[in-house]
Amino acid sequence: MTKRTTALLCGTALALGAGTATAAAADRAPRPAASTYAAEAQAAGLSARQAARLQDRVDARLADVKVPAEQVSHNEIRAKDGSASITVSVPGTADTSCSYTYLCLWDGANWTGSKLSLYVCGFRDLSDYGFSDRLTSYKNNQTTGTRSLFYNWQGSWVYKFDSHAYHTEDSLANTSWNNMIDGVRVC
Repeated sequence: MTKRTTALLCGTALALGAGTATAAAADRAPRPAASTYAAEAQAAGLSARQAARLQDRVDARLADVKVPAEQVSHNEIRAKDGSASITVSVPGTADTSCSYTYLCLWDGANWTGSKLSLYVCGFRDLSDYGFSDRLTSYKNNQTTGTRSLFYNWQGSWVYKFDSHAYHTEDSLANTSWNNMIDGVRVC
């Protein structure tokens, strides 16, 4: 081997080693979005530990979502097509709001827990959002006269009940439909 070839091989090995070290350092560095979300959570009054637990819950929920989606804030996941969003409940607070033109579903009684907000008209399989068999309360805040139909999967979609807008709400906690609904036709 010539001195030039040896020098070239040594230089390549050093460059590769430096690249690997740089990549490893980048893997250990916090993601900019993750640090932004942690800062948002702390600005909302959560401790660093609570913010970390919330992020774990958001990550778990995002892993359950079957449609293309992304985290957009410290406690919100949004479908990339804009048709739905999931707001993961923050410890010590309840988000009971439902924006106008939305159908909102909660996995807790009396509009507590995590919330799935549906905007675009059409049938939604709730398992696509990790919400199958979890519906406990809802608000239908769509335009007046709009009707949403709720279904249970029993080998086929079986209609259970409907909700007429504007601003119809109900808690299913003490009904036979609690934690039963698997699909909803929005609008």
